[in-house]
Amino acid sequence: MSYQALYRRYRPARFDDFVGQEAVIKTLRSQVMSGRIAHAYLFCGTRGTGKTSTAKVFARAVNCEQPERGEPCGVCPTCRALSAESSLDILEIDAASNNGVDEIRDLREKVKYPPQTGRYRVYIIDEVHMLSQGAFNALLKTLEEPPAYVVFILATTEPQKLPATILSRCQRFDFGRIPSGQIIARLRVALEEGQIAAEEAALTRIARAAEGGMRDAWSILDMCLSYAQEDGQGLTEALVLRVLGAADRSFLFEFADRLIDSDAPGALAMIDEMMRSGREVQVFVRDVSAHLRALMLAQICGEEQAAELLDTTREDAAAYAAQAGRASHERLMRMLDLFLAGETDMKWAAQPRFALETAAIRACAPEESVQVEALAARVGELERKLREGVVAAAPARKAKADDRPAPESAAPQAAATPAAKAPQGPAPEAERIWQEAVRQIRQKPMIFAFVKQGRLATAENGCFTVVFPQGSGAMAVKLLSMEDKNAQVAEALTAAAGYPCTFRAAIEGTVAESDKNMLAAQQAAKEQAQSNLNRVFDAFGRENVRVLDE
Repeated sequence: MSYQALYRRYRPARFDDFVGQEAVIKTLRSQVMSGRIAHAYLFCGTRGTGKTSTAKVFARAVNCEQPERGEPCGVCPTCRALSAESSLDILEIDAASNNGVDEIRDLREKVKYPPQTGRYRVYIIDEVHMLSQGAFNALLKTLEEPPAYVVFILATTEPQKLPATILSRCQRFDFGRIPSGQIIARLRVALEEGQIAAEEAALTRIARAAEGGMRDAWSILDMCLSYAQEDGQGLTEALVLRVLGAADRSFLFEFADRLIDSDAPGALAMIDEMMRSGREVQVFVRDVSAHLRALMLAQICGEEQAAELLDTTREDAAAYAAQAGRASHERLMRMLDLFLAGETDMKWAAQPRFALETAAIRACAPEESVQVEALAARVGELERKLREGVVAAAPARKAKADDRPAPESAAPQAAATPAAKAPQGPAPEAERIWQEAVRQIRQKPMIFAFVKQGRLATAENGCFTVVFPQGSGAMAVKLLSMEDKNAQVAEALTAAAGYPCTFRAAIEGTVAESDKNMLAAQQAAKEQAQSNLNRVFDAFGRENVRVLDE
């Protein structure tokens, strides 16, 4: 006999075999016992939580000649015929491959025929959200008023895609993710039947990797057992980690220590070690994100509540709390944000390792440097407003006894100055073109991740020079100097400017002499704008003047 996968061998044949769906099973069992069978059901939930298996057991239960506590007896002729799949009273339809109007019209013709042996003719439509709009319309009337002997069971992972007219005609049952403890218990029963030794930590790893799906857990266990049989060893945590391509807990704790200690070289060395061992970058980033989340929860909730939220032991929760105590809440939140963003960046990056290393280096930055960087960004924004904005007087304040009236000679200047604009040289227009180009490049994540680090230095004769910080900007300059990447940025600049433009990337401090002259002219224009603004402040008072964008 050929080998049968574990998820098929241990597929539930009775309601008692299901785990994690107690409320659903109890309701369906009660309906079978009372005979209150609805004409349409909707089973929805994530993959591998038992939707189709429940539909099959329920279909056998409603047709069983002698059900026991709502369970199919399995011995009557009807149960044997249905279990052997030799009866036409249960029809399973895959909507992913039969999603057209013609298939549903054929189904409408078949529902006219009564069941052969049982009391009901049950139609199980799997992945029903894949039906076309025309197919839903064709199914609608039959679903609303089917013959008394017909029962529809619709299964889907995306109920939000179903029309409201379909949802309103079904009894809806939501299948939740199965807790890790119940998955582990079910796996342990199967391993005991096969007399296979397994570490508790190995089963815990499998249950967490399954993310609440029993079928995924069986599939992972199947792979691990094949690996263990080949190596001639039992089911260990190290083996499971090798199969999953994941990092063990001690590695994650050590990596988090490097981040908290701002040890960027050490973090990069561990990333290199991880890559050389053949582990997947995406899996490692998810593991790091999960570890940082655990640290954050342990810091906020304490050991006892964190152990419950993380579904782990008190010892592990204590280790998380101890490590979390070495970093501030803001630092942990920033690191978690960086690695969560890194997960998204890696989906589009040609070199996922680069995105991981960038996230690690930024996470290693101490709080002081982050605050300086934020302050520099605010100063840069203020300079931009002074260079491009207009000066407007704030609403007049209530006069006070010690307020002195403005000199009459200043009135004409005050009336004219608020409406006057800062000098409009080439710099403001060039900055506008560059920012517009950056917004267009946002549609190309691989380039945008590097372009956003740069600052416009000069724009002379259609040549835009963008400088990048020394050290961390070397990779950006190298990438953006490639012919294809450079052409894409130049194309975005041309579209934003309306005339042909070229692009040049350079390291901060290496701008050519002609570019320095342009920078000097921009600085002179900035100083002139500040001088005009100071005159307005002197006339109206600094507290009565605010700077607005154009």
